[in-house]
Amino acid sequence: MRSRKKLSLARHPGVVFWSIFAVALILLLLFNRKVIISNLYSLGINLPSFLRQQVASAPAGTEEDGMFEMQSAPAPAQNPAIENFVPELPPIPIEQLAPDVTQPLTVLNSGDSPGVSLDEQARTLYFLSIDQNGNLHRVAVKRMLPDTEAPLAATLRALLAGLSKIEEERRLISLIPEGTELLSVAIQQGIAYVNFNEEFLYNTHGKDGYAGQINQVLWTATEFPTVKKVQILIEGRRESYLGENVWIGSALEREQFPNF
Repeated sequence: MRSRKKLSLARHPGVVFWSIFAVALILLLLFNRKVIISNLYSLGINLPSFLRQQVASAPAGTEEDGMFEMQSAPAPAQNPAIENFVPELPPIPIEQLAPDVTQPLTVLNSGDSPGVSLDEQARTLYFLSIDQNGNLHRVAVKRMLPDTEAPLAATLRALLAGLSKIEEERRLISLIPEGTELLSVAIQQGIAYVNFNEEFLYNTHGKDGYAGQINQVLWTATEFPTVKKVQILIEGRRESYLGENVWIGSALEREQFPNF
């Protein structure tokens, strides 16, 4: 009987090979199952479904383990435009970015120093010049001023602050009395209500001085498209005249001062 079994095995060497291979495979699977399954899968060997599931669900390894995560290809998007869609986020309030920017800005006194460079806007201010015959003339001057929420007030305060060095070299003058302060500004229905302190009432240059200071304020304020007329107020009240005969009892407009 034994000789027949040996003879039968000798006639079928493939059975012996596959038996040994199966035993070795089982032993290897017991000790390093995940690595072997992954390598067989990568060689294209058709593995049973339960082994393929283990490969697909195997956790990512490291380079030291000799095994890397195998990921299935992502499913194609139903709408290609979705992949390129970037959601619009709400803007961050400026207070969170730079709180100092929202604080009131101080108008430069001389107009020469660049100061803090934030958003600026070109504004037109009016000063005066005297010709050889002693006649006064309006002169428009461009200034770069901070673009604030109250541009008219900022421009008028720059006017009250006086001339820059360059403007003085051009021999321009201002007839607005020293010490004049802008207390408030309000625009209603095209009229700018410009409120000064008491110093605005007193000009040492007589009638021409009063007319000159009105010209400077009126023409500077009406550079703004929302301002058609200017009502001068003193400490919140309406006065009739500057000096003896320069009328300020109602809203003034440029047509009342066509030439100067």
